[in-house]
Amino acid sequence: MSNPAKEILVIGLGLIGSSLAKAAKNKGLIVHGFDEDKNSLEEALNKNIIDSSFESLQDINDKSLVGKIEILIVAVSPRATQVVISELKNLWNTEITITETSSVKNQLNFDSPNNIIFSHPIAGSDKSGIGGIDEELFLNKKTIICNPYNANEAHLTKIKNFWQHALSMRVSEMSVKEHDLLFAMTSHLPHLISYALIDSIRLAEKDVGDNAGGGLKEFIRLSGSNPEMWKDIFELNEKNIIKSLASFQLSINNLLELITKIKEIPSSFSHSDILKNELEEIKKYKEDTF
Repeated sequence: MSNPAKEILVIGLGLIGSSLAKAAKNKGLIVHGFDEDKNSLEEALNKNIIDSSFESLQDINDKSLVGKIEILIVAVSPRATQVVISELKNLWNTEITITETSSVKNQLNFDSPNNIIFSHPIAGSDKSGIGGIDEELFLNKKTIICNPYNANEAHLTKIKNFWQHALSMRVSEMSVKEHDLLFAMTSHLPHLISYALIDSIRLAEKDVGDNAGGGLKEFIRLSGSNPEMWKDIFELNEKNIIKSLASFQLSINNLLELITKIKEIPSSFSHSDILKNELEEIKKYKEDTF
């Protein structure tokens, strides 16, 4: 096993990026950071979440970083991930291992770099931004890595060592296709259902107040997640989510038939308004009502 990385750069200092940076610093790594939000960048410096900062992506896109920065981690929204990595082409095919943290991968397409490996640390919160930082967010959790560009063993070993030793996570590998289908079922669909459930309560115009049981409270927590990020995920992983939603709908229809003992069950339900227009409204309803 090679020595773990000692110096990393985190781009994006929201919940995932700042929590990752702080956890790595706690393990003795030197952590550099960048965020387009200057307030977040200043807060990360003031709170000792990072050791130093970069002013722009242009400053990062510099081959002089090769031999200094060992791992570069892009922790931004799914759509922005493609843009950010594309703006760092001077660092492609170098000794720097580049990875990212988004929970959907099929939209990430690059021109055959040999040092880019996708990562998905399976950890999160209904909180967002640097204010939600949790330095134990990744402890004993799992990371999925995908290697669509066949990065060499040195890069694979380096990124595995990072997740295992700097973040105290378990690591497994799968293809991008396997990843996106699996997490459509196990992560994206539950969040979609949580938005739909809270929306159904909102549309019923019932005052639930503080009568939410434990099960509903978990749906409330999920529906409080960042609406913009989840809108991205729902749209980018559309095909896999539709497959998962179709299976779920069949199960709901079967249960409805069982409970009502009737055969005339609606064949489809539309969630387009929830996906495109109502996520913010649902979240606001949750915040105002519960």
